[in-house]
Amino acid sequence: MKEKVTPTKLSFPVIILLLIVSIYTAYGQGSVAKAFLENDLDILKSNLEQIHPGLYTYTSKNRMDEWFRETKENLEDSMDYYQFYERVAPLNSLIKNGHSFVALDRFKKNYNIIPIRLYKYKDSFFVGDSFTEEYKAIMGREIVAIDGVPVGEIFNNLLKYQTRDGENLSFPTEKLLHFFNLDYSLSYGSKDSFDITLLDNSRKTELALKSISWKDISFYEKKTQQEYFNFSIRDSVAILKFMTFEKKKLRKIGYKKKLKDAFESIERNNINHLIIDVRNNGGGDAPPNQELISYLYDKDFRLFKKIYTITNKITDKKYYKNEGVFLFNTLSWLKLKKIRDDYDCVKTKGSNLYHPKANNYKGNLYLLTNGRSFSATGEFTSFIKDHRKAVFIGEEVGGNKFQNSSGIPYYITLPNSKLKMLIPTILWEMNITAINDGHGVKPDYWVRNTIKDQLEHKDSVMDFTLQLISDGNKTDGIKVDDER
Repeated sequence: MKEKVTPTKLSFPVIILLLIVSIYTAYGQGSVAKAFLENDLDILKSNLEQIHPGLYTYTSKNRMDEWFRETKENLEDSMDYYQFYERVAPLNSLIKNGHSFVALDRFKKNYNIIPIRLYKYKDSFFVGDSFTEEYKAIMGREIVAIDGVPVGEIFNNLLKYQTRDGENLSFPTEKLLHFFNLDYSLSYGSKDSFDITLLDNSRKTELALKSISWKDISFYEKKTQQEYFNFSIRDSVAILKFMTFEKKKLRKIGYKKKLKDAFESIERNNINHLIIDVRNNGGGDAPPNQELISYLYDKDFRLFKKIYTITNKITDKKYYKNEGVFLFNTLSWLKLKKIRDDYDCVKTKGSNLYHPKANNYKGNLYLLTNGRSFSATGEFTSFIKDHRKAVFIGEEVGGNKFQNSSGIPYYITLPNSKLKMLIPTILWEMNITAINDGHGVKPDYWVRNTIKDQLEHKDSVMDFTLQLISDGNKTDGIKVDDER
């Protein structure tokens, strides 16, 4: 029987007093009183327990209860939005579900950032780019400290706020590298300048970098990805880049016909080596995933073993305004069938039987992956790994190979702090024999651009794969356990 946790009950006089304090602080210092933040945590915990189907996949209920208790006890008498976020966001690395996260509105605050981008190779950090011409000269140099604190220590501290799928760190690492400048300034302070320590041939040098406003750069602006699908043949090797599994985007480019044409070309040209590049493919929907698999696997298949939710109704509707909860509550009976404590999803894409294509490819297959290969891409790589021979090259897939909780997600808005958290309601369990070890598919050969490769705009992963094929798969590559 599931235990229900109710929000902390406050007496009427206390509520009035706290309301007065809250109004004063909200318009004065921008802070919220501790009792109200405790109430927010109770509301969050209660909703997670009622809605999130993967809440205890990687962390036990006892540990989760302990975390909420300790977090409440350690709150300050009053805290602002960003201070409260820092206390609550470690929940991301406790739940360990990539589609569930405490959301940070990084762009509402005006602050200065470090004017360079970090690049990580193995355990070292480098200046990967500069947002100003002034510091282009230090690109490629190793950076070991910021304001006297080791970069590795800073990075690991900020990493705990990042969501991830299980124990996998490739996905949160890539996310943090993208948002490092913003997150660093939020946690360590927005300043006029930052002192960095560079390392060259065991010699350390100090350099003060003038900060810039994050609003002055276009790096964080959302960019529309134009090429979702690309197919080519290079020296008798077919290369298929699949950059998304989002059905809506792929339909616009007629992906089914493109796939059909690509595999007809492979058959017509007697191609025996196919590279499928799903690096930076953040996922999407089951149908495009199934469509691609049907060209690579020669038997009937079901993508998912089980698809279910733990609830058929969201009771705290007032915390989910404009999130479409009404439709879930009124129409869930059409697609949910109760089986013991769970509700199985019926008539759902991914649980249907899919058939192989007539020109199914049976040659040598190579999959290129990285930490941004996420969600449906984790499912795609997992299915191939379990059902077909293939060589995986690059980095560990960011999406978990066994399951993910991602369907029909809703943002809950906590009433006092206004902090948001995305909570999914559907759990998708892959139709595979592998157990859940908390990781995505790991590569047979670990390959990542060195900082030199990065600055020269090389693609060492693709180059390695083509060389592996050229050498007849006898290349003495870097096995995943060695991670160069």
